[in-house]
Amino acid sequence: FSFLRFLPFAMPPPQRDLAAAKLRREGIDPDLAPAIQALKADKKHAERLANLAAAAGARGKAPAPPGAGGKGPAAPAAPAAAPAQVNKMRAIEDYSGDVAFEKGATVFVVGDPDASGMYQAVAGGKAGSVPAKCLVPITEELLKKEREEREKEAEAARVREEQRLNEELKKMEEELNKSHSERVAGGGGDDKLSPEEEQKKKDMEAKFDAERKKLLEEEEKLKAEAARLEELMRQLDADDD
Repeated sequence: FSFLRFLPFAMPPPQRDLAAAKLRREGIDPDLAPAIQALKADKKHAERLANLAAAAGARGKAPAPPGAGGKGPAAPAAPAAAPAQVNKMRAIEDYSGDVAFEKGATVFVVGDPDASGMYQAVAGGKAGSVPAKCLVPITEELLKKEREEREKEAEAARVREEQRLNEELKKMEEELNKSHSERVAGGGGDDKLSPEEEQKKKDMEAKFDAERKKLLEEEEKLKAEAARLEELMRQLDADDD
């Protein structure tokens, strides 16, 4: 997404493209489906790791001793331990190692960190060790906070672009008034705007009003996407499809 796509006159194209890229990184991908499917795949990957670890632990146990006198059937083997719990975590800083991710990424971890403070984790389709200090649990409180932050970012972006629109409108009005004053000074009529100047001013104001409306619509769209993303992240705990 980009608020700036509605502003063909607010900034030169290269600067507009850079600003759009920055807002895109800070906001929400309009098409969430691929990202959610990738997260579900990471979760299943982590669950497979947990199951494999539990099975390996069971195979590594010492064999049960035979019955009395060294004869007779062996005692029943101890049941395998339940797989470690898989939890979803939020990256609070960038990390590059066996697994690489950026701040804000969703990472699935298996069980608790080891003695060296490393989680067995899955992110971006890859598994490996990740420092526990890079992650925090994704809780209801965190999801709510992230949604509220996205809403504030959407509102702040809209306000910034409205300010640019107002500045651009003011500049165009000044140019129109200057052109009118020069025409009057040259004996081209009285102080009133000509019909052509009046129409130009109306068209200019109408165009800017339409741009402001689009900004408000985009803000509401982003807020709705933030709420949807919050719910989809919550459903990761329940979805097994």
